[in-house]
Amino acid sequence: CFFFFSSRRRHTRCSGVSWARRCVQETGIIMAAPSTKSGFVKRVLSGSSIILFGPVGPDGLPKEKTLYLCNVSAPRFTESIEEPLGYKAREFLRSRVAGKTIEFTTEYKQTTREFGRIFVGKDDLGTLLLEEGLGKVFVDVETRYKCSNFETYQNAESQAKKDKKGIWAGEATQSEVRSAITSQSPTYNPEAIVEALKKEDLDGIVEAYVSGVYQVYLPTHNTIINVALPFIQTPILNQKHGQLLRVFSERATLSRDVKLHFVSFNQQSGQFVCEIKVGGTSMVNELLTNGWAKVSQTVLTESGPEKFKELKAAQEVAQNKGLRIWSEYKVNKSTKKITTGIFEARVVEVHSGDSATVQAISGGEPQRVFFANVRAPAMGNPKKGEVDKPLAFEAKEYARKLLIGRKVRVEIEYSREIPSKQENEVSMTLVFATLWVEDKNVSEQIVLNGFAKVNVPRVDEEFTKYLQQLTEAEEVAKKQKKGVHQPGDIPVHRVNDISSQKNPQKIKQFTEFLKDEKKLSGVIDVVLSGQRFKVRLTTQNCYIIVNIHGIRCLPNDKNIPGYEKFSNEALKFSKEQFLQRDCEIEVEHCDNRGIIHANVFIQKKNAAALLLEAGLAHVHTVGKATVKHIDIYRTVEGAARADKKGIWSGKVQLDFTAPGKKSAGYKTLSQNQRALVSEIADATSFYIQDPTSKQLGEIEELLSEFDEDKFGRLEPPIKVGTPCVTQFSGDGQYYRSKITKLHGAQDKYKVEFFDYGNSEDKEGKSLRKMPPQLINLEAQAKHCRLAYLKVAPYDHDAGEDAANYFREITWERKLQADLEYLDNDTYGILLYPIGQGDLTKSINALMIANGFARISSCLLYTSDAADDLLCVDLGGRRIIKKK
Repeated sequence: CFFFFSSRRRHTRCSGVSWARRCVQETGIIMAAPSTKSGFVKRVLSGSSIILFGPVGPDGLPKEKTLYLCNVSAPRFTESIEEPLGYKAREFLRSRVAGKTIEFTTEYKQTTREFGRIFVGKDDLGTLLLEEGLGKVFVDVETRYKCSNFETYQNAESQAKKDKKGIWAGEATQSEVRSAITSQSPTYNPEAIVEALKKEDLDGIVEAYVSGVYQVYLPTHNTIINVALPFIQTPILNQKHGQLLRVFSERATLSRDVKLHFVSFNQQSGQFVCEIKVGGTSMVNELLTNGWAKVSQTVLTESGPEKFKELKAAQEVAQNKGLRIWSEYKVNKSTKKITTGIFEARVVEVHSGDSATVQAISGGEPQRVFFANVRAPAMGNPKKGEVDKPLAFEAKEYARKLLIGRKVRVEIEYSREIPSKQENEVSMTLVFATLWVEDKNVSEQIVLNGFAKVNVPRVDEEFTKYLQQLTEAEEVAKKQKKGVHQPGDIPVHRVNDISSQKNPQKIKQFTEFLKDEKKLSGVIDVVLSGQRFKVRLTTQNCYIIVNIHGIRCLPNDKNIPGYEKFSNEALKFSKEQFLQRDCEIEVEHCDNRGIIHANVFIQKKNAAALLLEAGLAHVHTVGKATVKHIDIYRTVEGAARADKKGIWSGKVQLDFTAPGKKSAGYKTLSQNQRALVSEIADATSFYIQDPTSKQLGEIEELLSEFDEDKFGRLEPPIKVGTPCVTQFSGDGQYYRSKITKLHGAQDKYKVEFFDYGNSEDKEGKSLRKMPPQLINLEAQAKHCRLAYLKVAPYDHDAGEDAANYFREITWERKLQADLEYLDNDTYGILLYPIGQGDLTKSINALMIANGFARISSCLLYTSDAADDLLCVDLGGRRIIKKK
């Protein structure tokens, strides 16, 4: 939208010198010749002020201006001050101009304010406001300016006074204030709003947009709530991109009437997660189709396959056009559908009794084909409240057992172009084909068994060359009264969806019931990730979420080089090998999220072993949990390591310690190194570096030339354990680090500079992805404690003295460290001055001799060194009191 100048003038006041110059001379106020312009209304602030978008500037962002009605003032309506009828006046103006391009004039400017007239069609909104008694006529005391419509304004005001409208109605109007409830109000009740949203979509007005969060006023509850959009992520590539996204969102939603469709409530942030619809159009879909957002990986588990496919289709519109975040996205030409000819393929998924997805043996992406002139009962869409048609489940099951994973001959019959309903949508091509399995016509077999009817074509429609055979098969099914041709009502097969259960405790109880069976038969209905599936249990007739026990595939984390690639490869592998296959599962346990961990077998083959063999997973154990087939898994993993398959190719960092947790166990060591203490938390916890190592200098040299624009910001969701590069506040230099703590919804994180050991809090915008050449290099600082000792911690009576003494005898000194043991990622060390090997002169002994430590009573710490230190302990001068 642009401001433009018109040759039309509402009035002119020119004689001799120009009118504008004479106004400046007389009043000192800048007067503008009131020519008509147009602009898009971004936001309505009050009954007499609006914000307009103007022409795009050199930075690509539209200019903005706030325009106040000239000679007309409405009751004040701001966040801090609300006068009677202020909301009603704002609504009067908002209902006429919000989200529209309007005409206006600028009458004069005073400091930062601009005053003018606003028109909708031929109507002057100042006049309309005054006629309703929602404003007063005023003359600025400094400018004394009166617009050409001033007399009309006075007449409108006089009539409203006479009719006692609005503000002229007397005391009756004094109570007409909105006084909206906010999250800071004592009467704020989000639970009631959640319950209302669960029952129906609620109407609202978008009051503001701040950093991806919409502030929406709900008239039915007189409450302003914070709303976040579901299902999508909005990566901020740079500052300009973020500003353009803000403009897009503000233009589409501010001051607009919307409907909120509830998805969830975030207890931590207090945000309502809702789809926002403006005029029936979802903002989620708008952001996706315009390239401002991408589909979140959690959609499939949160809302199911159908919603996922819908959003993916919207995203592909932007991908195909290379819009915004997809500007460097390259459309894979191999995804083009084969719409003619005959080709060999393998069936990778069956969607219904009359459609399947096939993968050409020659390569390319999978494509969906519909069986020509065959119509099976339709599968329902639970998200839309649609249920399966009778025999829809049975028809799909028949086709699945007949086709899944098998090699077929695909004979393309015809295709149809489905035109898009909206301008920004890509038209869809439906491909109709006949599939052959071992010289048997699949469509004919489905019709013959009564799982589909023949779809007789119209005269002007294309049709399969095998229509006669299909018609004959249908007649046989009718005579035998099979399937869809049987008389009477046919019951609908229903499956209990335990996977959608929101109460993990109930799933745990159900898991105990399942564990009574040694092996459960089922079907892998959906592949959610390389190791997680939605399984339909045959005997129990229910859906559950199953995670393969004892292994883990790499997470789809774009912040770690290689993780996304191998995560997608594992997903592709599992879809090709496991999707819709019959399976057997051995239930192990159910975690706190309601995910059932189990051993999964496909055609007697262990699914975990197959993933390990392909190098797409690694052995993973948690705590004391036993893994039944652990020996097999380690053998197969070892072979994949030796062959450098998949994740073992050396192209990705492999740190399999669970994020935020320590590796379990204790083991003795016999190592020594030069040591430089790089960070001291207190006398019980410190870090050492090896000053003889050249690697630290190489790392620092590489980071001295770090380009933050080349390596983008970390992409959400940012997890504990994610490696990154950020600046240390002490010197402004870049260092390697990792996330150790998330600070709620504040976009702040605690990071540890693991080459040194120190930590600090950082904002999300300052965290950059780590270059691949740095990510595989080991941490240059080791977390240590003094071996065999119990040292006074900082909060102990002697803790501060102990820390100060330890710093005094170690800081910036050349030391020698004997690494005695490793206990939960912390090294127990004996620390000596360089050239000293006498245990009695070690740092450990000095701490004991000065009363800041004693020998630990833990039986794990038994060695000759511990015995020698015990002798030193007996001569200690201070007793450490237990708290």
